[in-house]
Amino acid sequence: MIIYVFLFFLFNSINLLALDVEEIVSERNVKAWIVEDNSVPIISMNLTFKGGAYFDTFGKEGTSTFVAALLDEGAGSLTSKEFKDEMNKLGMKLDFRSSKDELSVSFQTISKNKKKSFKLLRSALIEPRFDSEEIEKIRNQIISSIKINESNLRSFSSQQFEKNFYLDHKFSRNVEGSLKSIKDIKKTDLEEYQRKNFTKSNLIVGISGDISKSEMKEQLDVLFGDLPKGDKKNFFINGIKELRAGELKIKKKSPQTSVIFGHNGFHRNDEKYFAARIANYVLGGGGFQSKLYKKIREENGLVYSIYSYLLPNAAGGIILGGFQTKNENVHTTLDLLKKEWLNIKEKGITQEELNNAKSYFIGSFSRSFSSTKSIAALLNTVQTYKLGIDYFDRRSKIIEDITLSFVNKVCKDFFRPNELFFTIVGDIS
Repeated sequence: MIIYVFLFFLFNSINLLALDVEEIVSERNVKAWIVEDNSVPIISMNLTFKGGAYFDTFGKEGTSTFVAALLDEGAGSLTSKEFKDEMNKLGMKLDFRSSKDELSVSFQTISKNKKKSFKLLRSALIEPRFDSEEIEKIRNQIISSIKINESNLRSFSSQQFEKNFYLDHKFSRNVEGSLKSIKDIKKTDLEEYQRKNFTKSNLIVGISGDISKSEMKEQLDVLFGDLPKGDKKNFFINGIKELRAGELKIKKKSPQTSVIFGHNGFHRNDEKYFAARIANYVLGGGGFQSKLYKKIREENGLVYSIYSYLLPNAAGGIILGGFQTKNENVHTTLDLLKKEWLNIKEKGITQEELNNAKSYFIGSFSRSFSSTKSIAALLNTVQTYKLGIDYFDRRSKIIEDITLSFVNKVCKDFFRPNELFFTIVGDIS
């Protein structure tokens, strides 16, 4: 019965006209942003530890992914089965995953079971068991995933793009690691990663749901008070100094070719970021309305879909895109894409396109308030990119104040066809 109630509230939207965001600080100096909401008996929390795969040791790539996969496979006195049985009994959901620049945790529970759920989360973060049997089980799962991704055209092309695009930056490494590195990772490597990277100084917390600010302030110490303090300077991620341009062609037998492309972008807190995002919405981020889709899909029928989007990260940011097409259509598609890239650089966008993009971004933000889970994730993201606790009040005005002349000036500086890097994987001549 608990599970059914949980799912009912999980998938029913919460009407929020505005977010009342507050920063709370526990007695042991654990900080969090919280939105209190009593409309549903659910508490959601989103945590990140900065670094993710960036802090994997050379030769042991995939360690952070390995750790993330093991954190709910037994902790404290509970075996893997006992831990998961307890989660189910509490109506608790828990997901750990690593990316290039952070290890994230998504947590959700029914509010009446909050204290037991918080203790279970604490145990996973502070006293994971890393039992040998579970290590081998997860090792085999990651190895299988790596093999599947290598055989999947889109996944393989994405991996090859990252490996070559980022040159010698650590972002060039596969988050999952390699078959060799995963086989070489030992229990001590997992324990060391967890010990070094799970610290208070490296922690960002966003909370939304049915708990008071005063009670949550106390529970922060239950959850995170026993984490080591850490030192922020140990979690510095080097910026991206240079990215590859040009084309990399990889022969792979397939009826289609997968292309991933991109070039340098903006930091998320750059004043030009939203103007570039608006311009990209017109170019390749607006789905059926985008210039790339209309020109390449609708007018020429060369692809099923084509996209581009801004991808900020702790090292800066890029603009990233992709498409798949028949092998014989690759060069024609690339030529059309490069022309559209040059057109928006030289001509910019129109006032109508600007107005449509503004309406979309203002409206879409309110849809991010649809559940406690999405709000907790949003609170975490705004903290990660240091946008300020008043960002939720300022965002609409930031967008409204962007002028056509400013967007088109950004277009001239931002879109750089000559700096695009294309990874082209398929049976191409």
